[in-house]
Amino acid sequence: MPRGRNDQLPRDAPVRSPSTTGVLSKLAADRAALAGLDVGHLFRKAGISAVTATSSESRINVRNQIEFLNVTAEALQDKLLGFHLARESDLRELGALYYVMASAAKLGETVDYAVRYSFVINDAIQIHKAPNSLSMEFEHVGVERHIDTHQIEFWATSLLRMARIFTGRELVPVSAEFLHQSKGDVSELERYYGCGVNFGSQRDRLVFDPQDAELRNATADPFLNKFLVEYYEGILDRRQLKQNPLRIRVENAITPRLPHGAAVVGNIASDLGMSARTLSRRLAEEGLTFSGILDDIRSNLAIRYLQNNDLSISQIAWLLGYTEVSSFVHAFQRWTGKSPTHLRRQIVQGDGTEENHKVDSQ
Repeated sequence: MPRGRNDQLPRDAPVRSPSTTGVLSKLAADRAALAGLDVGHLFRKAGISAVTATSSESRINVRNQIEFLNVTAEALQDKLLGFHLARESDLRELGALYYVMASAAKLGETVDYAVRYSFVINDAIQIHKAPNSLSMEFEHVGVERHIDTHQIEFWATSLLRMARIFTGRELVPVSAEFLHQSKGDVSELERYYGCGVNFGSQRDRLVFDPQDAELRNATADPFLNKFLVEYYEGILDRRQLKQNPLRIRVENAITPRLPHGAAVVGNIASDLGMSARTLSRRLAEEGLTFSGILDDIRSNLAIRYLQNNDLSISQIAWLLGYTEVSSFVHAFQRWTGKSPTHLRRQIVQGDGTEENHKVDSQ
């Protein structure tokens, strides 16, 4: 078992852009190539260079990976790309992380290793486990949660699939939750999970029966496990701690509160462990305001929601925290110069892409 330590990041630590090994980008690129798509064009659209994309040594900016998954999913017309990649790919592509988890004696230890070492693959997603439980909650660090759907569905599905592979049992979660809204038919995903999946939740979480923690892994290998744990602990010892930038922490706190009309400065400040006055002061020091951040996140989410024809304008207004549809319509016209209905019509007709209508949040 990994030795214990306090993994909480200090709030005043240096900031850098989160990065990933890009294994998920490579899996998506392989899928796109098999479909006959121009993978180089997709990488360029996402701001990823060909050298970085093909190098096993380079790391990719997580925002670029999220964008690559988004444009690839659109090109493939696959709204469940992250889920499909997790379900169908060889998860040994995850490298040493896969093997340290597989070599654990019990499923509970497997989850502990996922919590502790997943940053090596992607340091924008932290996994937390509540004490005395087999509940994994995912937190986005240093990157906006609302731009990500495929990456988080990949992680949750991969962990479920690995739990089944390692134990040799068709485990069914007690519950599964995603913060983002579903995009159309998700019955395929729910059949695989074996339980109802709650989209539009207040968290990203996968929960197993606590008793499953004692299930023994058929893939256990104590000698390999000892070697890999020492390897990863050495990485932890050398790792520079990072901070989740204040703006992104505020955005990630706002997102789950929006549909409940509770995204007000007092609640968000409390979620971040500070007073409303302190939050306003710290934002002002960075040239930001709470209302400006709230406006930006609403405008960006509105564009995304309008691409989902299953959501009515009134539903979108509610998801963004508006009690009146008219208030949402007025705000949307202020952001884009168009009505939500007009922009949705353009999107459906194919002359209004998300890229063309993205609201500048600077």
